[in-house]
Amino acid sequence: MFNIWKKKSKEEGQTVPSTNPSSKPAGQLSWDNSAITALAQAVSQAPVPSMMKGRIKQELSNAAEEAARKEGKTTVTAQHLMAGILSRLPENMRKKVEDAAKQGPAGLKKLQEELK
Repeated sequence: MFNIWKKKSKEEGQTVPSTNPSSKPAGQLSWDNSAITALAQAVSQAPVPSMMKGRIKQELSNAAEEAARKEGKTTVTAQHLMAGILSRLPENMRKKVEDAAKQGPAGLKKLQEELK
């Protein structure tokens, strides 16, 4: 009755697009386990409604893959994910995060408290 939300199977001639970065269609990069874990953590902590989580995951995946391609790599790492996230931040926020990261875990914790 309500088949609007039901994904079509491959047997019906349709492919279901995947937002899983570990799947590797032609032209896409592979992801190492630490990057997959970091992506899942970033998506779960994103302050957005649950219906937007898929969009956030895709945006972060795209940013990480772009960072990896800029370095000429074929595997996305957690560092590429972080670089991709930073590239999407406004300049003032990026500076705050970079300064906090230079201070280590204490600096990041201080920034987290500041942003609450």
